[in-house]
Amino acid sequence: MRAAPLGFASRHPRLGAALGALAISQSSPLAKLSGASPAVVTLFRGVVALPFLALLARREGHSATPRDRALAFIAGGLFALDLQCFHVSIPLLGVGLATVVPNAQVFMVGLFAALAGERTPGRAIAAIPFAFIGLLMLARVLDPFGVNGLADPSVIAAGSDPAQGVLWGLGAAAFYGLYLIITRRISTSASGSSAVGPFTMLRDSALGTIAVSLFLALLTGSLLPPEIWPGVGWLVLLALMSQVIGYPLINASIPHLPSVVGSVLLFVQPLMTLVAGVIIFGEIPTPGQLVGALVLFGGVLVAARK
Repeated sequence: MRAAPLGFASRHPRLGAALGALAISQSSPLAKLSGASPAVVTLFRGVVALPFLALLARREGHSATPRDRALAFIAGGLFALDLQCFHVSIPLLGVGLATVVPNAQVFMVGLFAALAGERTPGRAIAAIPFAFIGLLMLARVLDPFGVNGLADPSVIAAGSDPAQGVLWGLGAAAFYGLYLIITRRISTSASGSSAVGPFTMLRDSALGTIAVSLFLALLTGSLLPPEIWPGVGWLVLLALMSQVIGYPLINASIPHLPSVVGSVLLFVQPLMTLVAGVIIFGEIPTPGQLVGALVLFGGVLVAARK
């Protein structure tokens, strides 16, 4: 039996992709509202989502081999490290811009592929300078408008330390790139078709996410947000919107849509997060950072184009 979110997304792919992007775009604001540490946020994302993913995986009717389950567990651990870096970057870079930098995973995947001996497309190499310039502008190391928060106290930065935020965002991109490489290899035959359903893989990877995030949370000495309520409520909502609704809807919708729609989603998701950051937290990126986000996106689109 086809899992409900996947059936809806295949019948209405544009609406499914839009709703998925909207759900995921609120991950940063909800994480910041919870007040929890990065490890605790990641832990809740895994723990709350696991029962729902297990139920949906059961409805898929797929079975995974021990090898696939082990690979999914490792991928889940990498995803936990990705989220850890991402959540650390939120207060440093701002909820909106923190969503932008991890899109550099396109270059990370290309780098890992090149190290593995695969041929790197020329367009990906040509796009690297644009991505690098965009990252420098996001970090406020480079500003074409001559606006520097240290020199001009009247400028309100979106985050407390954009340069560190970009570095943590690149860490998130690297771990997510490794996550993608492993998940694409799970039960993939020579013909390229996967024998493992998406919810089955997500269920097994959630176990790896929980294990790694639990270890990191224990290191910080806390398994709960500072304020139990509404902190836990924000974390539960975050887990449901991102892990249970958002990612499955997008993953199921994209194959039924033109490639240009995926490119549009690449812009729309951070844009919605940016709007939420302005409305909820009053975070206003500098003009240079906004231009840097566009430059980075341009490089990502060129590198990812098929």
